[in-house]
Amino acid sequence: MGIKSIRKVDPVEDSKKVYPTVKDFLRLPVIYYNTVGLEPYDSSIGDKKRGILFHLYFVYQITNLLFWFSMECLYVVVSFRNNENFLNATMVLGYAGFAVVGAMKFISVMIRKSKMTILVKQLESNFPPPRAKEQEEYAVAYYLKRCHRFTKGFGLLYTSLVVIYNLFEILQYTIRSLLNSPNAKQTLPFVDMALWNYKDSWLFYVTYLSQTVAGYMATCGHISADLMIFSVAMQVIMHFDRLTLALKNFQVKNSSGSETGAEEDLKELKPLIAYHNQIFELTEVMNEVFGIPLLVNFASSSMLVCFVGFQMTLGMSPDRFVKLLLILVSALIEIYLLCLFSQMLIDASARVSYAVYDMNWMQADSRFRKMLIFLILRSQKPVCLKATVFLDVSITTMSSFLQMSYKFFCAIRTMYQ
Repeated sequence: MGIKSIRKVDPVEDSKKVYPTVKDFLRLPVIYYNTVGLEPYDSSIGDKKRGILFHLYFVYQITNLLFWFSMECLYVVVSFRNNENFLNATMVLGYAGFAVVGAMKFISVMIRKSKMTILVKQLESNFPPPRAKEQEEYAVAYYLKRCHRFTKGFGLLYTSLVVIYNLFEILQYTIRSLLNSPNAKQTLPFVDMALWNYKDSWLFYVTYLSQTVAGYMATCGHISADLMIFSVAMQVIMHFDRLTLALKNFQVKNSSGSETGAEEDLKELKPLIAYHNQIFELTEVMNEVFGIPLLVNFASSSMLVCFVGFQMTLGMSPDRFVKLLLILVSALIEIYLLCLFSQMLIDASARVSYAVYDMNWMQADSRFRKMLIFLILRSQKPVCLKATVFLDVSITTMSSFLQMSYKFFCAIRTMYQ
């Protein structure tokens, strides 16, 4: 990645230009968090604080989600105990796993809100200032565009998923009712069970709305946390690439025979090493915030994929097949993107060691060379997304994920037969 040629900019004109900031990277995940009544981190000084109604709205959302999760668990227990509706029970169990991951991601953000605030502040402190020269050196516009390409695409995919699931049953019932079809039945979108009688009354629409809100809440849990990970990871990649470029362009002055060259080299290298350490601190805080949700995500998504795959191997109507296919594709894309971003982090951090090796270090002072050795050793330790201490995520994790899903699939298939 090269730096664009720097042109002369009028200071007055440059001060009026609006440059990207950390909030531009985080805007989309924050929007999803706000739609369910959650502020992922403490706002900066001067920002308007949220009122009590905003927090009560989140309490309603999480309570509603947990209620319908309990209904899904109850439905599965009753179905297995009575040895009936096995196919529906496996599908509802997949929904329950989806809801668990969404709730876990929200709860993790609430528990780790102080850490999230520290992470955002560290991102802001390391972000290039709003000036043309620094913004071009970091290629901020390029990384912001690249970040939006992933986040908007992923957000659109999961938003389409929840909209289709929320509207499918009610539209099907409405169309069949208008056609006076005998197959017109009032069915809820996720689990056809409640603690009250909702059939053939206005309670059906209230119950349906409550369940769709719970579905959106669970989906937002997936979307917002993953988008936050993508946005933070992309900024870390930007910093690694900027450090790599700075090391490649480093001119060793000691090689020219200057008496003060060695001291100047050390003086210029120390800020780069400190910058490298700051990037590592960003990834450590990021993994502290998202480690547990990542672990739960991989485990539950594996079960969801095998449940959906099991359903698709059996005979079913075309409309239900399309719904299941959409869930399967969404779950696989989610895991793939997490593995992809982690691999991008690994590659970006490894490029630092290659940049150090390409420097003209043989003519440098011995103290300078020793510092480079420690920098290379530090760079050779992969930086990646960590699902706690149990799993270091990379592109090869996708293969392990599919293998685990297949094992679950074989187990369920054996139980069914």
